[in-house]
Amino acid sequence: MSEPVTPNGPARRRARMQTWGLIGIALALYGVLRFVFGPLPQDPSYHILVDTRRCGPIPRAGDVLTNLSILAAGVAGLLLRGRMHVEREERAAYAMLVGGMLLTALGSAYYHWAPGDARLVWDRLPMTLVLAALLTFLLADRIDPVFATVALWPVAALGAASVLWWAWTRWQGADDLRLYLIVRIGTGVAIACLLLLRRGRHSGAPWLWAALALDIAMTVAERLDNEIYSMTGMFVSGHNVKHVLAGVLLGCTLAWLLLREPSSPSGNMPQLS
Repeated sequence: MSEPVTPNGPARRRARMQTWGLIGIALALYGVLRFVFGPLPQDPSYHILVDTRRCGPIPRAGDVLTNLSILAAGVAGLLLRGRMHVEREERAAYAMLVGGMLLTALGSAYYHWAPGDARLVWDRLPMTLVLAALLTFLLADRIDPVFATVALWPVAALGAASVLWWAWTRWQGADDLRLYLIVRIGTGVAIACLLLLRRGRHSGAPWLWAALALDIAMTVAERLDNEIYSMTGMFVSGHNVKHVLAGVLLGCTLAWLLLREPSSPSGNMPQLS
């Protein structure tokens, strides 16, 4: 297959301005909300999860072990790397996606072993890497391929900074989760808008729509932690379901990258070597 065309200077500058414009909007929104409403602390009840069953030496085994679903997606992404339809410019995004999956599985298991704010940092931090990679892939597919190289690191830095800012404000005694929520919710909204409003350069959009639907289902399952646990006769909790759905969501993303085809002959893509 032919090598991708190197993006020209104007396209790169435009993509860089748009990327930093989005980051600026997120920071400005945070500044306004912080000024008007003050800090938004982490709700302590977030750590109170209904499934407290042990499995041998593993406490809260349901929430710990269901992270195997996320781990399986990460391992699949690692093993299938050579078969993915990923352009040269997207290789860093793919590496971040797979690395983020593996670290999210480990970080989430670490958090659920003994839930608390300090451990929650290691759950959320790698998750922001996954979100940054996903958004970068969508920007490259739906707007311009140059976003694959221009947007990845600034978006990832914003996501990581939002978690670290929360951790620092907590240490300072003025716990503020708002920037992280802006990044988390804003990324989901941006991905939904890209799917709705822009046509992709590749086929396989149903896999992305399935991933978006699963993200919504994850939110519902997390909110209904106790109710799902009761409805299933204390077999699985809502948070258990959330982890399983997260693994399926990531699997859908990998399926898109594995099966997608260029929508025009000019969109030929070399596979990862």
